Amino acid sequence: MAKESNSPSDAVRGGNERNSSTIELFFDLVFVYAITQVVTTIHHDLSLVGLAQGAFLLGLLWWTWSVYTWTTNWTGTDGVSIRLFLLAAMGATLFMAMAVPDAFGEGALWFGIAYFTVRLFAAGLYWVASEAYPEQRAAFFTFFPLSFSAAFLVLAGSFLESPWLWILWIAGAALDAFSAINAGKGIWAVDAKHFAERNGLFVIIALGESIVGIGLAAAGVERDLIHTTAIAMAFVTAAALWWSYFDKAAPNAEAHFTSAHGKERGRFARDAYSVLHYPLVVGIVFFAVAAEEVVTHPSDPLGTIATTALTGGVILVLLAMVAVTYRAGGMILTARIVAAVLIVVVGWVGASLPAITLAAIVTMIVVATLMWEHNTVWTERNRSASV
Repeated sequence: MAKESNSPSDAVRGGNERNSSTIELFFDLVFVYAITQVVTTIHHDLSLVGLAQGAFLLGLLWWTWSVYTWTTNWTGTDGVSIRLFLLAAMGATLFMAMAVPDAFGEGALWFGIAYFTVRLFAAGLYWVASEAYPEQRAAFFTFFPLSFSAAFLVLAGSFLESPWLWILWIAGAALDAFSAINAGKGIWAVDAKHFAERNGLFVIIALGESIVGIGLAAAGVERDLIHTTAIAMAFVTAAALWWSYFDKAAPNAEAHFTSAHGKERGRFARDAYSVLHYPLVVGIVFFAVAAEEVVTHPSDPLGTIATTALTGGVILVLLAMVAVTYRAGGMILTARIVAAVLIVVVGWVGASLPAITLAAIVTMIVVATLMWEHNTVWTERNRSASV
């Protein structure tokens, strides 16, 4: 029997070019619930503070999911011990998601303990799996001490009241971000196809929340022309956001990802996916919040906060993929930048418009931008690549 390679440059332990496993898809289900909890929480406090708290909680949830994606990308999910770790983490994440609506109040301790437990399971899983792989152990130690300290700060903050809760939680998030920067010193074994697919699936989860939200809002409104038009408009926007990611931008990023090697592959995974997909997910969730408002009250102005959620959410999605595409080879999606500027202007000038009118203008800008890109930017890139 051939000796298994211990070098991440040779192979990924879980197998090269593999697809997401059923237990990974099962693991994702608890994050479906968690995102629904965040959207519900923002709806109950539709204010700038509510949006900020929702974005922050999404950050903690996103980073938790991302840590497990990094881990199972390398370890695979075939081993019994790995599956037990994932199921245990899934249970702890369920408790964390249940605490989301009151995470900054009486549920803070519940949330903090669950969050710390989930992160502890992730560290244990990677430690056990990397025992015979010294390069992966070395990469693990570029990340773990700072990341574990960050999780501890969140736990410590959950025992306290504001403002100390906020101070420690923000410090924990900042330390987690720094741990990701420091992780660039290591050589991580990354299966590019699997990693890109996993992140794309999380984008689907977020988009799914917008569809569910539209459907739930539609269930409580009249079946007249204006509400039907609002439902159709919200769906078209959700479809356009899907198109903006999956049609060309995501495949372009994955192609660059696949061609990268050594430290650059790990750094690209960190930058383009773990970091830059966070604002993308926040943008989709903000849109989901606003879409429900559009469907429920299409004839009324959205108001400052819901308008911010609608325009800001779409802008975050567009600019996140501008950044990902630039990181994947230096190409600048100028049309998306122009679209983002136009949407800012529309949100500022058209805040008093009926919700359905404002949503329609935003949708037309996004659709026109994607049509322009499809017929020019990506066509020209394909021609250049074939030369």
